Amino acid sequence: MSEEIDILIERKEAELLPLRSRMEELKIEFTKETVDFAFVWYRKTAKEYVTKYPEITLKMSEEKIANMKATVNELVKNAEKIVREELDNPALWWHLKPNLHDPIDKYKQVADKYPEVLDHAVRHILGHLGIVLEKFGFNVTTKSNTGAYKEFWFEQSLDGIQTVLCYPHLLSWSEEMQDIIREYDAQFTQAIAVYNEIQQLKEEKKRQEALTRWDSI
Repeated sequence: MSEEIDILIERKEAELLPLRSRMEELKIEFTKETVDFAFVWYRKTAKEYVTKYPEITLKMSEEKIANMKATVNELVKNAEKIVREELDNPALWWHLKPNLHDPIDKYKQVADKYPEVLDHAVRHILGHLGIVLEKFGFNVTTKSNTGAYKEFWFEQSLDGIQTVLCYPHLLSWSEEMQDIIREYDAQFTQAIAVYNEIQQLKEEKKRQEALTRWDSI
């Protein structure tokens, strides 16, 4: 009987493997699309703040404006590194850290509400622009709650010890990013079901081995 279970486990693991492989491909695609998104978003949002707070921009010298532009361009150059550092975290991706108890809607998108685990990651990436805006005198803070009219571009880390950069306003992902995560969600739904079957088979095997040991003594 134990040998039969081993065969079933092997079959189910073979079924899971291509699902996890495709999920890894989708992670890579999502990372690439997020880099492209951040490239455009950093420049576009910096420009929005220049016009959102004209009284601040108009007080800046030409040299300071040129310096701010150069700092934004430097951020754009670093976008790929920032994105990869954030999205390479295995905790974001079920296929890298399979967990039987993850909610089935973990990667579900509903209208413009994105999966929380990835939405936070993208907001952390975009939050790096807050450092630039704060440096050049815009109404943004990236590390403290002081300032009556400041925008808070940060959130507390899970342990509550440090602050994490985070874009706080309404956000629309690119269509490509949304499509990739819709497919990831579909793969995840299948994968967690198969993974559940594997765990149940392994538990059954343990129960049978325990009973065999009991009966043999």
